[in-house]
Amino acid sequence: MRGEIALGFWGTAMKKYFKTYRRKPNMIFFLVLGGIFAVLGVLAFFWTDILPLAIGCAAFGVLLAVLPQFVIFEKYGLDGNILRYKAAGIPKKIAAEQIGAAIICIYDEYRRGKGFVRAAFATENGEAAIPALVLLRGADESELDVCETRTATGITFRKQKICDMVLEFDFLEELYASSFAGKIYISEYIAALYKPAFDDIFKGDERVVVYDRLPKNRKIPKK
Repeated sequence: MRGEIALGFWGTAMKKYFKTYRRKPNMIFFLVLGGIFAVLGVLAFFWTDILPLAIGCAAFGVLLAVLPQFVIFEKYGLDGNILRYKAAGIPKKIAAEQIGAAIICIYDEYRRGKGFVRAAFATENGEAAIPALVLLRGADESELDVCETRTATGITFRKQKICDMVLEFDFLEELYASSFAGKIYISEYIAALYKPAFDDIFKGDERVVVYDRLPKNRKIPKK
């Protein structure tokens, strides 16, 4: 999950990070599946007289093995005050000051046969959720109660969404030190789980808001 130093678009040193968490298993899945179709296409070339079918099957296998890799291994990073990232393999950029909100929640991902599930790693006390970072042009705080996971956050703020990724604390520190002036929203669960790291980065900044799953209009006023 660590980043690497690379040259940015303008030749400046830029630390780049991977957007997705489970890269190797997904890479292997598409390579194997694509390979199966490619082999079937080759076999069909010798066993059938339908040449277009054989060529199409083999070509589909090659594309299935190669194209998903560009998405699986997408990277992002800050080039000065410019966020550079990719969406479906297409390079994009946005100035840090144009990012109106950053939501830190639980990283979930699609697992074949299971649907969207939370990503976690093993600890001495069980499992701990992997945090996700969702960058938005703006966020309605009244909608935060449904933003428990990366997918739910992206759906809730689909019109405001810039990009999302597995959270790298080094990048979060870079973003916080940049020209980014928006609010940072952290789910209550993730805030408690990684409290020392957040305290070290934000140091009690009032722009940081911890939210929970209880809608604002249903909360009991404090006395």
